[in-house]
Amino acid sequence: MQVSALVERFAVGGVPEHFNIPWYRAAEREVFDSDDLTYKWTSYPGGTGAMLAALDSGELDMAVLLTEGVVAHIAAGGDAAILGTYVDSPLVWGVHVHDDSPFTTVDDLQGRTFGISRPRSGSHLMSFVLARQQGWSPTEDIKLAMVRNLEGAQEALAAGEAEAFLWEKYTTKPLVDAGEWRRVGECKTPWPPFVMASRRGFAQKRRAHIKLVVDRVKSLVDEVAADEEATVADIHARFGQRREDVREWLAQTHWACQLSVDLDELQGVIDILGEVGVIDEPLSPESLVL
Repeated sequence: MQVSALVERFAVGGVPEHFNIPWYRAAEREVFDSDDLTYKWTSYPGGTGAMLAALDSGELDMAVLLTEGVVAHIAAGGDAAILGTYVDSPLVWGVHVHDDSPFTTVDDLQGRTFGISRPRSGSHLMSFVLARQQGWSPTEDIKLAMVRNLEGAQEALAAGEAEAFLWEKYTTKPLVDAGEWRRVGECKTPWPPFVMASRRGFAQKRRAHIKLVVDRVKSLVDEVAADEEATVADIHARFGQRREDVREWLAQTHWACQLSVDLDELQGVIDILGEVGVIDEPLSPESLVL
């Protein structure tokens, strides 16, 4: 079939995790075939930092990423804008150590080396948030080691190059269940964890396509919530998580999937990132959104 000259690419990226099941299904079911866009979904194991780099380079048009990561990116001069909220229930990060580690509590990790995927990534910023919650100095009481992604974290913790690593607890639970890692604590995001973002120029030019994509994915979000057993089976098959863990995660997760953002909650992100030294210039929540 000949492709119309009017068809335009719409490349979306996100982490290869259970939160993004609706985006996977949108690609697999070709739900945009009758529209004037070519939808492409790409998984980014490197997380928020990798997706922000892909947005900057034009490899991605839109990304589903961590709120704190894109706020920090914009504050550092990155060409991005927040379009809307994807998930608005808190994200629970596990604080992990290798099973051979002598550390048994979060308190033991003061002054230790935390693995991060990339600078200003979620694993980086949440390590700072954890330090703040523990009453430590985020800049003096933790050290950082770049590990690229989850697989890199496995290698770094096994080799002793990093001593702790923060990542979403249900994604890493198979490693904990297998006895490779231990979870010594948890840290919840004090804000809605996932937003949808794009380059400003793309968002201004393609508003109609953005709304179309978000509306279609929202219908798949509703399907995820409505058919729990099918969702549990799907996530179990894709990501290897135990069915009981998926049910627990579903019970505490709420997708907004809407083109709106709570500015007061964004201000909370700005305040905390300022306190931990990630943002050092005044920033308004209005300047982050489009």
